Amino acid sequence: MKKTRLALVLLMLSSQYVFAADAGSTAAATGVSATVLVDFMMSGAKPGPEADNRRALLQKDLAIQEVIIGEANKLQLVDQHNVQIRMEIARRQAIVAAYWVDFFRRNPIQESTLKDAYTKLVNANGNRQYHLSHIVVADDAAAQKAIDELKRGKKPFATVAKSVSEDKQTGGNGGDLGWHWKTEILPVVAEKLDAAKPGDLIGPLQTGKSAVSIIKLEASRDQQMPEFEKLKPAIEKSIRQQMEQQELARLSKQLGG
Repeated sequence: MKKTRLALVLLMLSSQYVFAADAGSTAAATGVSATVLVDFMMSGAKPGPEADNRRALLQKDLAIQEVIIGEANKLQLVDQHNVQIRMEIARRQAIVAAYWVDFFRRNPIQESTLKDAYTKLVNANGNRQYHLSHIVVADDAAAQKAIDELKRGKKPFATVAKSVSEDKQTGGNGGDLGWHWKTEILPVVAEKLDAAKPGDLIGPLQTGKSAVSIIKLEASRDQQMPEFEKLKPAIEKSIRQQMEQQELARLSKQLGG
């Protein structure tokens, strides 16, 4: 129970979002002026009429918040338990968000790291994409029944997918998964693509705790990987997520038993 509770707390603290109303309440409670709040929210904005209008709207909104907070104080709403909890959550989230900003300031992702990741991506994918469809069922028995029906040739793959696939999102579309690079495909499937030809069935394969999949290679095609600059934002996001997970794993060790 202790581990579960601590894990939930850690997950909650990993969020970087703060509700505006809670942030305003917390700011008022700590004595931060409306002018400071506006300056903070406008930081980085380019001077001009649009910024001036936005600043005026922010000042008006904060002024209204101050009136509401004043009335809430008179009614002693701020002292209510649930309000205190929400304010504490907002405080923690703001601190955690600041931690991540500082973490990446101290651990910047170098351009060379991004380019190395891009090179590995290119090498892993080559210049080939694959068009796949799948049927997802609960167990091997159901998978074998679907395969037998497909091999008898009486119904096309799309028809069987629509009738038996438990993936309702793709099942209604005949199991169509569209075109993908090899690195976008589950490794257990991707490793079998080189030996497959269009029309081949792959599986059944265990693709989840309670999911067995039958994959059909619809087609493959030569396709040039996008240039580095186009993929750079996605690569950086992926690396940031990996770094965050590593840091959370390190911090989790401090939770103890």
